[in-house]
Amino acid sequence: MKIAEIDLARHLEEEFKSIYTIISEDFVLVEDLLASILTKAKIEDFLEKETYIIEKNSSWDFLSSENNNLNLFSQKKIIEIKLLNQGPGVKGAKALKDYSKHPDLNLLVVVICENLDKKSHSSAWMKSLTEAGVLIQTETLSKNSLSRWVENKGKNMEINIDKEARSLLIEKTEGNLIATLQEIKKLSLLYPSQDITLNKMKKNIADSSKFNVFDFSNALIKGNKEKSLEILQTLKSEGTPETLILWALSRELNNLLKVINAGSSNGIYGPVKYKKLLEQASKRIKKEKIYKAYKTIAFIDSCIKGYKNQNPWLGLRELTLNF
Repeated sequence: MKIAEIDLARHLEEEFKSIYTIISEDFVLVEDLLASILTKAKIEDFLEKETYIIEKNSSWDFLSSENNNLNLFSQKKIIEIKLLNQGPGVKGAKALKDYSKHPDLNLLVVVICENLDKKSHSSAWMKSLTEAGVLIQTETLSKNSLSRWVENKGKNMEINIDKEARSLLIEKTEGNLIATLQEIKKLSLLYPSQDITLNKMKKNIADSSKFNVFDFSNALIKGNKEKSLEILQTLKSEGTPETLILWALSRELNNLLKVINAGSSNGIYGPVKYKKLLEQASKRIKKEKIYKAYKTIAFIDSCIKGYKNQNPWLGLRELTLNF
């Protein structure tokens, strides 16, 4: 079945399916939906998670019954499948269709489709996933819905952002969800459990950090490890959520991969300077390095969510040194 993103919370209160598919062009919204699903999964005793970043020649054996021969006494497991800027391919489409016919109740399969081509939306494998589980497709946030999103995010962090303050924040971050979320997090640290008025918002923006998550991801793509480490340490000391840094990295890698595949930065949103940075990096960085970074990001994400035992900041430092 297909549900709207605003109905996910109510759905999860009433039932829990073994297959969820998320289609979105914004990984911040993906993370919101995924967090809700994983919270419910932990309540249902799904305490182990594996993440698969799909490449052109990826094996799909992880979905076969032989590899997932679980019984009533086995630990339940989450299989997270990430399709980034591409469909699953012929092998993957068959694997998803076959699995959808006989899903394992001891497995929670979450298929994340970021920037999926329109043709795949009506494909046979997508229909199979939708019929066997739940499909959630996010919509681009309008000005009004973005204001509500900011309000809800503030409440989640125990602050109340008034209407004028929300409008200023949206104006200053130009609707960029990563930048917006970073500012909300900073507000929650500066003014815990308080009302955020227009004056407080103005002061927060005026005192904004000299570095943000985009400075870090851009420095990393540029190949400046020393600068990247300096920015990373600053972000850590300011209490920047690790998930925001991962989102910024994912955005840069997604854009870089698009430039490599297309041979130009046409279609990439951003200033000319940023596009030139991506074009220069595309001549230096290989696809294999990007996919390796994706896998490291997935591992760090599992650490943040408690599925793996490692300090996420240590993982981010290692990623910075090895990229």
